[in-house]
Amino acid sequence: MDIHSAFQRIDEKQAATIACLQGILKVPTVTPPGSNYTELVDYLEPQFQALGFTTRRVLVPPELIARIPLPLEGPRLNLVASWVTGKSEAVTIYSHLDVVPAGEGWTHDPFSGELADGKIYGRGSADMKGNIAPLLTALAVMRDLGIEPRYDIHVVLCTDEEIGGYPGVRYLAEQGFVKGHVICMEGTQDPLRVLGSAGALDVIVTTLGKQCHSGMNFLGVNALEAMVPILDELMALKAVVEARTSDIPLVPIAPNAPTRWFPMLNLDVINAGSKSNIVPSSCKLVINRRIIPEEKRDDVIAEIQAAIARGRTRSKALDVKVEVLPTYGPLRANRDTVHSQRMRESYKLLRGYRDEHFVSGGIGGSTDMGDVQEVLGIDDFVLCGCGAHDSNVHGPDEFVNVRDVMDFAKELLWYLATD
Repeated sequence: MDIHSAFQRIDEKQAATIACLQGILKVPTVTPPGSNYTELVDYLEPQFQALGFTTRRVLVPPELIARIPLPLEGPRLNLVASWVTGKSEAVTIYSHLDVVPAGEGWTHDPFSGELADGKIYGRGSADMKGNIAPLLTALAVMRDLGIEPRYDIHVVLCTDEEIGGYPGVRYLAEQGFVKGHVICMEGTQDPLRVLGSAGALDVIVTTLGKQCHSGMNFLGVNALEAMVPILDELMALKAVVEARTSDIPLVPIAPNAPTRWFPMLNLDVINAGSKSNIVPSSCKLVINRRIIPEEKRDDVIAEIQAAIARGRTRSKALDVKVEVLPTYGPLRANRDTVHSQRMRESYKLLRGYRDEHFVSGGIGGSTDMGDVQEVLGIDDFVLCGCGAHDSNVHGPDEFVNVRDVMDFAKELLWYLATD
């Protein structure tokens, strides 16, 4: 294969790649509710079929989706596209189709894919459905030039990563659709080797009291005040939890960041009361717990429940309710596989990086690759993508650079095609 001719052919497809990316971003697959998966699959499936891929639409059964305690709408439709030539090795290329809500502060329409100053703006441009367009371009050039892939290729485009609980890729892994090593297109063009991502779960604690007039508080039970002993125990637990460390370093995201990856316990939301002259009858606290690979989810849940129980012994609450909402499992990726090394070589070729530029570590964000690892027991994950550290993922004016999009197409082609 003449790699320079192949790269030139990718450059010639820049306008088509941008148009495809814009078409993807214009479909608002916000979860919850996630009501437009079918529309996006309708847009993407014919493009894979035109490249000779066999495709299959896979629905997550409703009884599994019922485990997600959120207001969801529409079928949870996943797309599997395969190019099988009988290779001895397979690769699964993954992207999730959903995005977080747009939120406030945008200066560009979050669902337009607007092109301005060499950037393509839109919710999901970097995280992560914007990566599908450069993948299609790389595959199209391989077809144009008659380049046979070095792997059997299985592309899985999945639902509900942004909310967790029971994402589509977990079901696909359970049903045998995830094969070989996994390229997760949820990375960046930065020289980063992700060794792991945190698992996460939410715990909702509700104290119940008795409403009355604030001027006669002895007639009621203040649910907010009844939460205080529980808060005390949780803050004590936080100190214990965050003193633990992983054998994986933390990605150096800031000059003052710790050097070791560690678990986190955050008290993130508290709601109680409606008016100052009314003693509140209920108080709700939401805890977010970030889990490192060395921890077990059941142990994490048990120690939170134990802290709540200790606080309850000193609380005046009439009742305390606890709800655990598992979302993501932790991920440990092997940076030393031939596949991880191969993707780094592609970055070095396209971006001019050298070995000393790459940094390694764990990240506090979560991914449903933890579900894949839990189901299949593999650690051969390659995290890559067309975003950058400043793409403002989950923030206003999320974007990808056109140059990064086209570089990613070339990196994928080099990875999938070269000997």
